[in-house]
Amino acid sequence: MKILGVRFKNLNSLSGEWQVDFTYPDYASDGIFAITGPTGSGKTTILDDICLGLYGRTPRLDKVTKSSNEIMSRQAGECYAEVRFETQKGRYRCHWSQHRSRKTPDGELQQARHEIANADSGKVLESRITQVGEFIEKVTGMDFERFTRSMLLAQGGFAAFLQASPDKRAPILEQITGTEIYSRISVKVHERYREESEKLELLQSELKGIQILNENEEGALQAGLKEKLGLEAELAGKMDSMRKALIWLDGIFALEKELGELDKKWQDFEKHREAFEPELRKLEKSRKALGLEGDHKVVVALRRQQDIDAKELDGAIAMLPEKDKACAEALTVRQNTEIGLNEARTRQTSEADTIKKVRELDARLSEKKTQVEEKDKALGDIEKQSKEYKANIENAEQA
Repeated sequence: MKILGVRFKNLNSLSGEWQVDFTYPDYASDGIFAITGPTGSGKTTILDDICLGLYGRTPRLDKVTKSSNEIMSRQAGECYAEVRFETQKGRYRCHWSQHRSRKTPDGELQQARHEIANADSGKVLESRITQVGEFIEKVTGMDFERFTRSMLLAQGGFAAFLQASPDKRAPILEQITGTEIYSRISVKVHERYREESEKLELLQSELKGIQILNENEEGALQAGLKEKLGLEAELAGKMDSMRKALIWLDGIFALEKELGELDKKWQDFEKHREAFEPELRKLEKSRKALGLEGDHKVVVALRRQQDIDAKELDGAIAMLPEKDKACAEALTVRQNTEIGLNEARTRQTSEADTIKKVRELDARLSEKKTQVEEKDKALGDIEKQSKEYKANIENAEQA
């Protein structure tokens, strides 16, 4: 970061407008310069202007608010601070200002304004007071604390450093330069060294208490170790055998339990079959009656037709005296009728046999469907039992 110039008005003892251009050849040619003058001449005001323009605060004055402004010159109605600076990200102009009501010395203080703009184009980049500081920190990489420690050393902090005793000078130097972390690192290193030294002393004490065995003692321990290892292998074999026997017994117990359940289910099935026996006998009688239904219907039809024919015959006999002339024709008709009747009876008989066979086939089909449904139900029960058996076996294996 490089300060290019400052402008300010009515700050501290410097009333009116002031300007310093650090790009002037006299400042830039030598590369180094000093601002000198008697006490109260305004040297620190220039530094206050830089801090106020950038961050809205100074090392001597934490904040400038609507209710308090100790940096504005007395009998002044307004003040401002402006800084032009350059970083690797560009050139910027930061402006801070505050004024009293109607810009009169006795007016009420108004809210301060703070903005940052592009120094070349004049475009305002940020004008919210709370965001200007963050924008400056983003483009410069320094907040107020880092800026006052690296770029601008406050007069009070440097005076405290010069007047401090040798024992207190180091903490003050750390405070104004921001190197407190190295003291904390030194303390941590010392503490770590003490802890590691204590651990080393403890290990050395334990090492002194260790006794080295001779060859006879070592041989005796090796023999005891081999004996213990052999005993461990023998016990492991016995344990494995016992584990297998236990698994076998568990399997037998599970099978016996399943066998008992199957016996119980078989007994329940026998009870259901005995309870269904009366219904089964009724079903057999129904099947037999179903086989005779066709013959019964044929007999009823023949009887009905016989009654009709008898009535017709009686009528014909009653009308015989009146129809002698048509006797031959009636006889012929009767013969033809009898032939047709015989053919109809033959057809009825044939159709009755067919109906009977169809009825029988329907009965058998219904019986087969019932049997298939029973088999499917029994198969589903068996599959369910099989799943339960598998689950029981898995549980037994896990146990």
